[in-house]
Amino acid sequence: MVSRRTKAVVQLGIAVLTALWMVSMRRLLRSSDDESHEPTPLSPSGFAVGGVWGAGQVWANDRDSWQVRTNRRRGMAVSLVGIAVQRRLLPRTESFRYSFGFGRVFGVVAYRTWYGFLRPLPSDD
Repeated sequence: MVSRRTKAVVQLGIAVLTALWMVSMRRLLRSSDDESHEPTPLSPSGFAVGGVWGAGQVWANDRDSWQVRTNRRRGMAVSLVGIAVQRRLLPRTESFRYSFGFGRVFGVVAYRTWYGFLRPLPSDD
């Protein structure tokens, strides 16, 4: 069985690779001569909400809040509620949605760097 710490470090690696890919795609679009492929402008509020959202999801999983890690049904229900909140309550502009995704990845990177890489996981078994 793989330890929670190993899973956290792998999750950090995947999030870092995703963040690097997103940044490189923005740079590639920005350097492109084709003006129809301008990168989507970033929304500071979307980035901030996404960062808190991403870090909050990992925080809840680490602490097993509402048993999202140990009870699969409850974890799935919380995920579905999260998707519904994203679709119904958050702005639907392209800039906000893109920035939300960008911020979410960076929130996971920041949280996983602190808890999982530099420090032990909270509520470690």
